[in-house]
Amino acid sequence: MADGEGIGSVLSKIFDVINKICAFILVIVYVLFAINANWEFITNETVLEIIGYIMHYGPLVIVSLVCIEFAIKRNIALQIIVYLLLAVMIIFQFLPGTWDQIVGSIKG
Repeated sequence: MADGEGIGSVLSKIFDVINKICAFILVIVYVLFAINANWEFITNETVLEIIGYIMHYGPLVIVSLVCIEFAIKRNIALQIIVYLLLAVMIIFQFLPGTWDQIVGSIKG
């Protein structure tokens, strides 16, 4: 650890690198999905299902990592709030009907 850098600063840099890698992977997956929608070159159903899961949960992962990176260098009260919000967001993702409600509100 360099002088003047606390553990929060080091962890923030680590999460920053992880965020960038995840964002790059997500962009690649979206590009593959868009290209495959026009010129169907991915025919394996398992691969298409994995791409679908990445497209669904990838933004959630990136948002969560960014929130953790934000909270790391803050005081404990703000960290607890951020972690609780992330926990609620993740828990509600797995409740029955949540995803259908979200999609239904988007489609109108």
